[in-house]
Amino acid sequence: MPKACEMRAVAWRRMKEGGFWPVLAGFALVFLLGALAETAIRRFGIWQGWIWNMPLLDFLDQMGVAYEPEMEQLLATATIPYVEPGYRLAAAVAHAMWEGVLAFGGAVLAIAVMRGGATAFQAFSGFRWPIRTAALGLLRALLVFLWSLLFLVPGICASYSYRMAFLLLADHPDWSPWRAIQESKRLMRGHRWRLACLDASFIGWFLLVVVTFGFAGLFVTPYFATANAAFYEDLLDRTGN
Repeated sequence: MPKACEMRAVAWRRMKEGGFWPVLAGFALVFLLGALAETAIRRFGIWQGWIWNMPLLDFLDQMGVAYEPEMEQLLATATIPYVEPGYRLAAAVAHAMWEGVLAFGGAVLAIAVMRGGATAFQAFSGFRWPIRTAALGLLRALLVFLWSLLFLVPGICASYSYRMAFLLLADHPDWSPWRAIQESKRLMRGHRWRLACLDASFIGWFLLVVVTFGFAGLFVTPYFATANAAFYEDLLDRTGN
């Protein structure tokens, strides 16, 4: 079986052959759309009064926290951001659905790199099937959350089992979200540890993203996505799909 370093080497070669700029530009568009959605959702919450600055003293009183009388004057002007619980749930659903649309575009882009050529505008592929891709994003997030309620390990295992769902949907856009989830689970059976090793091999790259305050992510994310697509192609070869 190919090792993690071999998968990365394949991804790197494909990126060089397909041209770095289309890949980088495509994922930059995904970043931009994600940031715009994040901003819009938050501003809508503020506009509706679901996100607001609560006086710190009120928060302490609600939590039943005792404080010295001499601290009252010091804390009188302090505030903390407060988010309504209902908004948290609605925002989580909106994020999952929007991320589904963007994840599909990223999957199409990564597969195109592996198969001989990509264009930046493939990042918008999710908008061709917005309901299906958004539903898959929500379904995957919900399943991982439910498995996580049992314990951390089942949640992690579920996230690996469903990792190939968007790549499968990119190859079969007529599939239902549930079928993509089930096929991903079948495809990943016995291969989750291999994918975990591939993820672990990117730890150095992820640290680079942290120390550059996210700037390196403009390169690391396409590289990581292409490596996942290389893993996906290897799975298809092994299963005869």
